[in-house]
Amino acid sequence: MSQFTAIQTEYNGYLFRSRLEARWAVFFDAMGIEYEYEPEGIVLSDGTLYLPDFYLPDFKCYFEVKRKSVKGTEEEKIAMAKISNGQWTDSWAGIICFGDPMDDDMYIFCQETDDGGGGGYEDNVTIGFHPDTYEPFLFAYNDRRERSFFTHFGEDMEDEMIPMLTTEYGTYKYKNFVNGRVFRARKLARQARFEHGETPRARRVR
Repeated sequence: MSQFTAIQTEYNGYLFRSRLEARWAVFFDAMGIEYEYEPEGIVLSDGTLYLPDFYLPDFKCYFEVKRKSVKGTEEEKIAMAKISNGQWTDSWAGIICFGDPMDDDMYIFCQETDDGGGGGYEDNVTIGFHPDTYEPFLFAYNDRRERSFFTHFGEDMEDEMIPMLTTEYGTYKYKNFVNGRVFRARKLARQARFEHGETPRARRVR
């Protein structure tokens, strides 16, 4: 079996460890989503240091990128354990994605509340635009209950609310959040070319 080698890629002033990470940066720029690449490392519950790929200030979430080919492998288990550590230690929220933005294969690990109480949350999410405010938003499209999502529970909990909605008993649909602008941003990210010194221009979709 051939060994996969990531290719360092320069984009928007950053030197990304892989083209996959760079494609996500293209997507974030196109969507108007602020990001920090490789923010300061965080300490996991076992004492080891973890350096997530991105931090998304508007979503208050860390964001980890993995190739689709790692699904079902030991690498996936390790990555999932790291990004979900904040959920079960009640410390931070994180998203892990497999593949590029067009693949739309993401899971969020955070805290949530509903009428039945509160606790950890782990489910599929997508990135789109809120149908009312047209701002970038997270959407948990497999959950029909109305919920509130947080990075952690505590006295400052309300300051750490994650901008994410569910279908809320049919109020919202996937297509309400993932519209033509989102698909154009995904396409822009997938089609970005970094070969021969080419550097895609950071631009926002309309």
